[in-house]
Amino acid sequence: MTPVDHRKPPARAARRQEKSSARRPRKAQRSHSAIGASIVAVAAIVAVSAFILTRGTSSTPGDDDGLRMGSGTDTGAAAPAQTSDANTTKADRKPPSAASSGPKPAPRTQPRTSTPPPVNTGPVSPTFKRGQWIAVLDKYPSDTGMNADQAAKDAAVKLTKAGIPAKAMLVNGQYPGLVNSSLERITSTWLVYLGPGTSSAQMLDLCSDPRTQKVYPSACPTYEPAAAPGG
Repeated sequence: MTPVDHRKPPARAARRQEKSSARRPRKAQRSHSAIGASIVAVAAIVAVSAFILTRGTSSTPGDDDGLRMGSGTDTGAAAPAQTSDANTTKADRKPPSAASSGPKPAPRTQPRTSTPPPVNTGPVSPTFKRGQWIAVLDKYPSDTGMNADQAAKDAAVKLTKAGIPAKAMLVNGQYPGLVNSSLERITSTWLVYLGPGTSSAQMLDLCSDPRTQKVYPSACPTYEPAAAPGG
């Protein structure tokens, strides 16, 4: 028997071989395109790196401006660094002291001294009634040239501050019960007196009070100003 060749006919095999040979150039073209794109990318990276390196080593804008603003002659001397001056200025500054940064103390206020009210030494010419008695501590004639009214008032204030209510009045003959040793009415005289009270004994007790005698030791004659002696 004659052997049968079951392989494909040569014509079909030839067509497949042609197809396979036709596909190979496309793959080669794609490979060449990818390689070209990689080369372009690498070249771009290299260019950017070179630009950054050359930019970093180039002259600063301050140096260019300094050359433009100069006289036109480049002596080759470098301009002084500005940062060193700024750092030196900051270092020279003294830190704020704790006293200035902290809260300021409140100003001291002096304690207020309350002044006592003025002492009332009574009216200059009081009105008396019958049955009212006074005790005279001292007399200050106004015709002797002394400041009789002020002296009498000062004595009355001193007694009042000691707890004894004393007064000062000007006697100018208006009281029939105030007479001198000659039974004449007293005139032009300032008196320091206690009272009025309801009796002569009451006024004598007030005159002999230790507080009175400590400030103004004296005998105290008593008078009934509104009634003449023996009237």
